[in-house]
Amino acid sequence: MDRRARGGLLVLLSVVGVLLGAAPAPASPAAPSSPAAPASSPAELTAVKERLDGLAESRGAPPAVSAWWVDPATRTVVLALSAQPRDARGAAFVEEARRVDASVRVVEGVAAPTPRADPPVYDLVGGDIIRIGRSRCSLGFSARTATGEPRLVTAGHCTNRGGDVTGANAAPIGPIRSSVFDRTGDWGVVDVGPAWRPTPSVAAEGSTTRSMTGTATAPVGASVCRSGSTTGWRCGTVTAVDVTANYAAGPVEGLVLTTACSEGGDSGGPFVSGGSALGVLSGGTGDCTAGGTSLYQPIEEILRTERLTLVVAT
Repeated sequence: MDRRARGGLLVLLSVVGVLLGAAPAPASPAAPSSPAAPASSPAELTAVKERLDGLAESRGAPPAVSAWWVDPATRTVVLALSAQPRDARGAAFVEEARRVDASVRVVEGVAAPTPRADPPVYDLVGGDIIRIGRSRCSLGFSARTATGEPRLVTAGHCTNRGGDVTGANAAPIGPIRSSVFDRTGDWGVVDVGPAWRPTPSVAAEGSTTRSMTGTATAPVGASVCRSGSTTGWRCGTVTAVDVTANYAAGPVEGLVLTTACSEGGDSGGPFVSGGSALGVLSGGTGDCTAGGTSLYQPIEEILRTERLTLVVAT
């Protein structure tokens, strides 16, 4: 067969191969590339750790991530997790961290650190300012429930609209638990949050305080004192008991009338005799300039009805 015939035959065979779907001969596979070696020198490991710092700065580290650091003993960069990430953001951060370098080693079960500064804790002191919405009243006494939860006691006409109570420093104390301002009495009970510490103290003369050791009932003629956020420490005598006060909102029964003066903002403040808690200020007449009177709601009725125990000095 001559060259032209052989050439034609080769062309024919090629065409037939294409028509029959013959696959072209595979190219020789390239040798697989070796993975980049993980960082191992101290400088390289530090650079990887800094890349994780940058990742956290740009993306934010999710709560599941506790910390990360260079571990020279294993020549790795440890990415510590408090728990297996259970959301997309946490899983994505771990995946990106693993892609940073082969030296990143993920370790689970490492608790997240917390700052060790003590949170501020403020003392509850009878007579101090409390605020409910736009109203200002006075703190009466600290108390506890049968299971130990802290409460504060004040006047019910201060709390009868509900809401949250704050201290003079604007720090939240807690929500109003219960409120009575009707024929049966005038008192309010407020939950106390962790930022406040119940105390047996009542603000007294000057910058002094008195510690309550229990409760008492004062008869007519007894000497009593009261503390309030407007007029401070004022004293007088009991002139009548079991008084029904006819307020604009309606009558309130069972109050005690005294010659101790008071003014707006003193409501809810404590009445005491020595170290005994007597009650919380309900209302009054006049002022502390020209003179006046004050009525208080007995504390024992409040504690009995609300199933509370007064916080006392030990």
